[in-house]
Amino acid sequence: MFRLLPLTLLFLALAFPSVAARHGREEPAFNQIDSIVKSLSEITGWSEKHPVPYGRMSKRQLRLFLTKRIKKTLRPEEIHADELALKMFGLVPQDFDLKQSTIDLLTEQAAAFYDYDEKKLFLLENSSLEAEVTTLAHELSHALADQHFDLDKFMDENPANDDENLAHTAVVEGQASWLMIAYDLKQAGKSPVPNREALAAVIDSSEGAMVDYPVLKSSPLYIQQSLMFPYTQGTAFFDAVYRRDGKKAFSEVFSSPPRDSAQIIHPARYFAHVLATVPSLPKAPLRGKEEEISQGSVGEFDHQILLQQYDSQEKAKDLAPHLRGGSFKIVTSGKEEKPVLTYASEWDSPEHARDFFVFYKKALQSKWKNCTVSTDKDTVFAGESEAGYFIAKLNGITVTSIEGLSEAADLRPRKSENAAIALKLSFSRRVKLKSWSTVH
Repeated sequence: MFRLLPLTLLFLALAFPSVAARHGREEPAFNQIDSIVKSLSEITGWSEKHPVPYGRMSKRQLRLFLTKRIKKTLRPEEIHADELALKMFGLVPQDFDLKQSTIDLLTEQAAAFYDYDEKKLFLLENSSLEAEVTTLAHELSHALADQHFDLDKFMDENPANDDENLAHTAVVEGQASWLMIAYDLKQAGKSPVPNREALAAVIDSSEGAMVDYPVLKSSPLYIQQSLMFPYTQGTAFFDAVYRRDGKKAFSEVFSSPPRDSAQIIHPARYFAHVLATVPSLPKAPLRGKEEEISQGSVGEFDHQILLQQYDSQEKAKDLAPHLRGGSFKIVTSGKEEKPVLTYASEWDSPEHARDFFVFYKKALQSKWKNCTVSTDKDTVFAGESEAGYFIAKLNGITVTSIEGLSEAADLRPRKSENAAIALKLSFSRRVKLKSWSTVH
């Protein structure tokens, strides 16, 4: 939805200074790299095209690097746009700092990194040998995939389709997590094909990891789930593809990748090539020149979190799968340059659209501290909050909203628009009368 994926992408796209090169001092974990790569090659069928350089770093070095990296690669306006979108949808508090949260989360969570720009692998300090070997299996899976499919290109972000970016991240992390389990099974002398129980155990442990990570635990729900989705849902997705297609699944998910989060959540949609729709956004009646701040897709994952946050997990599981597609745009206009959000979602039936419309009315009233409702009908919901005036509408299978207008009058056609409509009707009427008199 919001290009929040610097949170996830920085796990893969770190370019650290060399702390210890491949031919530097040897350590027990690094001594096993060659055997790990050999095992992974046997599982995937991918050969190692060149050795992978490696090194170590500390948490302090990581935090320093992240600060510099974000400053170098992300413009302030990009961070502002991502943060603003999260806030306008009510997915994070108004005082939420996306940049600082990114640095804090990555510093807390990081155990190892494969930098697909510099083609290097790094382990952080202070982990047990057993944990480091398992982590290396995950990161070396990235390295092998990179040598065959160019992860830098594969992970190239498209701001207009953030849901596809999330799906691609789930491919990369899900496959590496699956291979990590397969490697451990192979080392134990078992078949390197994870069974349902092994996959469930890893997914459950990932979801329960918040107990050990206070920064992650205290983060907003959307931030937590955005970070975990590629590993949990991505692993389950890749397993579904492997069980259908066998060994060719390793290449298939890169050569013919999923297009949105719905295909990750529901692999059957990936197999059937079911694509999300892009519903038309409502036209916001703004005055003055508009400046676009952000736009993009709003996929099933985004709606799932929205429903869970403002209703329940059960509601999210029940309703989100019925989404066909969603989109949003944030613009500013006028002297105040106040942000205005336009949003649209399309559903698979009028009944599910109505169900979501009822929910969205609840969400609109919950995400603001002050909300005064002026219109509450079956298909129209309007009012005012501290963010400005808003109007949401239900039309068949489509739910739309405009939020953040400066004046209530903006919810109605302006005089100039009324005049134009009257002129058009008058012209149409004259044409019809002339045609009638000619015929008769």
